[in-house]
Amino acid sequence: MDSILNIDNITKVYRKGFKAVRVNAVTGVSFGLAAGRITGFVGPNGAGKTTTIKMAMGLVRPTSGSITLMGKAAASPASRTGVAYVSEQPYFYKHLTVSETVGFSARLAGVGSAAAGAECRRVLEAVELTGREKSKVRNLSKGLQQRLNMACGLLGDPRLLIFDEPMSGLDPPSRRLFRTLFKKLGDEGRTLFFSTHVLEDIEAVCQDVVVLDGGKLRFTGSVASLLEKGTLGTEIVVPPLPGKLADELQADGLDVSRSSSDEVTILVPVQKDLALCQRKLYDNGVFCLSIQKRTMPLENLLYGGDDINRADAVNNGTDVNKVNDTNAENNNTGGADGKGGAK
Repeated sequence: MDSILNIDNITKVYRKGFKAVRVNAVTGVSFGLAAGRITGFVGPNGAGKTTTIKMAMGLVRPTSGSITLMGKAAASPASRTGVAYVSEQPYFYKHLTVSETVGFSARLAGVGSAAAGAECRRVLEAVELTGREKSKVRNLSKGLQQRLNMACGLLGDPRLLIFDEPMSGLDPPSRRLFRTLFKKLGDEGRTLFFSTHVLEDIEAVCQDVVVLDGGKLRFTGSVASLLEKGTLGTEIVVPPLPGKLADELQADGLDVSRSSSDEVTILVPVQKDLALCQRKLYDNGVFCLSIQKRTMPLENLLYGGDDINRADAVNNGTDVNKVNDTNAENNNTGGADGKGGAK
């Protein structure tokens, strides 16, 4: 798959305060966007998401590293042909109407006058603002202004759409509308890249995810591979175990616990042989009531550094206590500066 946006080892340093203290907003970040896929961009406040997006759009220059957009250097205006950018905070002329705002944006986007009317109607219908064409922007709620912001971003049939927190401040119906819209754009073969704090949006809409924390890249890849990274094992629910079978299973390295008076839960870690456990249960006349994967919550995978290391340790059969000891040592040494400098 072709990379429609390629970010290569970018770093952005700001100078803060009277003494011009060095603040690393982004440090050594590299990733690419595959054409025709929907990618979520996540991380806590101050992770460097907005700074990265602004560098990709040529609004901020990286201190080092390079960015290509649509095969051209991001610093070149030509790279943004066919690219839509929707910022988190829309800036409108509040005295204009919805129709006038979209019409003005259409002219800025280079939409011809002959096609402007139909194009404006199309994007307003896409965000369900039809019927509000004569409403003044100042009279719109924040959620409706977000819809108007999105409508302007859809003008001109862009191939790549970059959104910074597009669902911020939306009510549940508007959030569902945007999710549906994103899926439709993805089905049309467009490339979407958007930042969000709502993890349900990642699972519901995205195929790929990029995770930033403290200005550094923590993960890039498919959502499926990230969820697989958080697999802790297989959970089997069975009736009460006969004799000393529970002790035997625990001796095999399985976690056995009584979930109720009538049921026992067995956790088979990923590095253990699930088939061996099932065969031992069968030989003792014990049949499964249910079986399913146990995974770490996506929130822990994305935002919990220790948790993601624990997942790696479990998957690799490493002693988790050693991982925790290593994390403690790293925490005592301080860690990278740069949190809170820029989004």
